[in-house]
Amino acid sequence: MAREIIPHELNDWSQCDENEEFWSDLDLSKPDINFGIHKYNDKLWTSGFVGVGRIYDYNQRPIQSNGKEHIVVISSQYGMDPWEMLEEVMADKEYESYIEELENDKKFLFRVFYDQPLIQLSQDKNIDGDVLYALSFINSCYFLCKKGLKKTMYHQEENYNSKVRGKIDVKKNIRQNTFRGRNDRFYCKYIDFTEDNIENRILKATLMKCKSIVEGRFKENSEIAKRVHFCRNVFRHVKLATIKTSDFNSVSVSGLYMYYKPLLQQARSIFSQKYYSYSADGGKTITKSVYTIPYMINMETLFEFYARTMIKKTLDKDKYELDEYSKKWFLQRNTTRIENAEKRIHLMPYCIPDIVIRDKTTNEALVVIDAKYKPHDRTSRIDSLQLLSYVLLTGVKRCGFVFPGPHTELKKMKTSRTDYLQLQTPFVSDLKYYELELGNIPNEKVLEKLFL
Repeated sequence: MAREIIPHELNDWSQCDENEEFWSDLDLSKPDINFGIHKYNDKLWTSGFVGVGRIYDYNQRPIQSNGKEHIVVISSQYGMDPWEMLEEVMADKEYESYIEELENDKKFLFRVFYDQPLIQLSQDKNIDGDVLYALSFINSCYFLCKKGLKKTMYHQEENYNSKVRGKIDVKKNIRQNTFRGRNDRFYCKYIDFTEDNIENRILKATLMKCKSIVEGRFKENSEIAKRVHFCRNVFRHVKLATIKTSDFNSVSVSGLYMYYKPLLQQARSIFSQKYYSYSADGGKTITKSVYTIPYMINMETLFEFYARTMIKKTLDKDKYELDEYSKKWFLQRNTTRIENAEKRIHLMPYCIPDIVIRDKTTNEALVVIDAKYKPHDRTSRIDSLQLLSYVLLTGVKRCGFVFPGPHTELKKMKTSRTDYLQLQTPFVSDLKYYELELGNIPNEKVLEKLFL
């Protein structure tokens, strides 16, 4: 049961009000569960996470005052809609590569805390947490279905005509066939396997519930819709049943089927949701969840993936293409594999630019772009050196950063009065630098200017 709460409205990458005494109890050594809240220059700041959840003290207990839990509700200060961004990224064909890379680095795109109690928010709070866990479940279910469904062994009996399966049940065979002069029939007992078990019924029912949550937000031919269709086809031999909370007590997943456990935990939390309807402006009836499952989204990582996805969507695919995600550019000449790079030196072996755009015909690298989820009006030495190293490696004549913003546009430069700066370098005769602001609405004409 959700407890009474004290909500705190915050923005990512913003200073916290330390006059509120409860902040002194915060465990700063656990940023992975405390939304990355940290000390910087003796001030308490949020980081690049948005979401809703509890914050924990040094004893790993939720911070409370007078029996009420302190809950943080963190939003993007740049006006970015994480739900639209997630929808775009999850529908991208590179999504599996993104997630695999994150898992290898022990990082995450988002976390849904299914093991924590639900949080009840006020009716007017515009939190679409149910969209996140629906998307999360659909993708997790998709990967499970690719591995294969659990099959359950059961004993079956059948009166066969002119054939034997398993063993003959002598008593029933005499009663059913011999006494009736049907020596051509055999009453058999055998062991069979079925996918129609309680575990798969729970997953199928949850899949359909999640489908109804995201329906209307995705096109019929989107990648998410295709994954739902794939899962439904895999579950075609499983009965669509009404699931009760008590059904979760009957599940059994061990050994080969341990990969079912996290998905069943998600399903249990999803079926714990309660919904209510209320009348909004214009008399429209809106149905919302009474509770939300605590969650956090890594906006820095999401923005990097989102920038790739949106640039790919708006590029002229007949002329240009993006390098594959996480492609390594080695610094040592004639080196293409990490095992061949020089060891035990101070120089790093390779760089990984976020976005490299190539000419599809000549395969020449044209533009290198680095995604930064931060303000665009603050000079950064580290970011500058990083981008220039990418220029040196790729040999491009166009480079720049992409930042979050309310609109998609190129920043106008005051000194040049154009949308780019001419950079000085003996290696490239015409090197242009751009700063692209990327909002939730793409703009193809903006990107075209990068190639002029």
